[in-house]
Amino acid sequence: MLRALLDVGTIRALRLELLESSELVSSSYGLTGRRSHCGIAGLRVAGTLPLLATNYGGPVDVLAATPEDRRPSGVIRPRVWGATLPDNSTSVIREGVEVVSPELALQQLAVRADAVRTALLLSELLGTFSVYQAPGPLAKVLQELADHNRLPAYRGWRAARNNGGKLTGLWSRPPLLSLDRLQNHLALASSRGKRALTEAARRARVGAASPFEAQAGMLLAESVRHGGEGYLGLEHNRRVTLSADAKRLCGLSSCYCDLFWEREGGDVDVECQSSSHHFGSRSSVSDADRSTALQMMGIEVIQLTYAQMENAQRFEAFSRLLAEKLGVERQERTQREKRAQEDLRASVLVDWESLPDV
Repeated sequence: MLRALLDVGTIRALRLELLESSELVSSSYGLTGRRSHCGIAGLRVAGTLPLLATNYGGPVDVLAATPEDRRPSGVIRPRVWGATLPDNSTSVIREGVEVVSPELALQQLAVRADAVRTALLLSELLGTFSVYQAPGPLAKVLQELADHNRLPAYRGWRAARNNGGKLTGLWSRPPLLSLDRLQNHLALASSRGKRALTEAARRARVGAASPFEAQAGMLLAESVRHGGEGYLGLEHNRRVTLSADAKRLCGLSSCYCDLFWEREGGDVDVECQSSSHHFGSRSSVSDADRSTALQMMGIEVIQLTYAQMENAQRFEAFSRLLAEKLGVERQERTQREKRAQEDLRASVLVDWESLPDV
């Protein structure tokens, strides 16, 4: 994408600046003369540094067939994985270097991570968002392009901006994984991590458009036994075709409901209010117009802010309101259920970027 937007000199200067500022590159200095320490894998990974410098601080996790193959360094971190890799589970990025598929990477992570963390990461793969904070030199270039309205969508990826027009690190994109593809992987997967990934698939949210939506969805839809509110039937980003009057009001033919429940007594939509993400038409239509248009369609609209969600008492008050709108009774929690609720909130309400760090 940048090749089409920037001149050759600017791209070369950017690549050099990225390499000079990369922690991974810094840790690789001296590799050529230390082959016995880093091994062939370390040297091969070092050859991909111009690619990895754009988004990775390292070290890079590398699969090792046996414990004897482990040769850790500042560049690589071997992970023992003796099982046979499923067909089509890797892609070549450079001669001698392949990356694993999202589902296989998550299976490996599930061995070390707890169920909630794995489910949240899976929610990102099954959703329409990614969190990517570009390193300083690249972030500066991207922001300059955005300021001049020259940052286009690329292969379905679009950058989100806050109310001040600044890039937030949140990106909209097509899902990277489907439940069908995940189930096909699990059917052929080795036993290590399989059970944990299967449990994560049960708890993950499908179709969330931001970390906020994924976190809210898990807190609201997870069973009471596991610490959630137990509001079944939640659907992320349900498309609603608007009537002629509703269309005239907001200027759109359809709207998407962040968290949607279909009910005989009237559908309910919870809108996750955040200034950190605006994509396309969502940013061009005021929340008030959207809410009014949806209410004209007979949909009850409730606003949820992140501040309400992260405060336990405020979230409980919100949950009681939602229960009323859904026509269900919110039961008082037992002591065990209260502890499960505290544990779930502690696992869900975390810095999203830290999730893969296990």
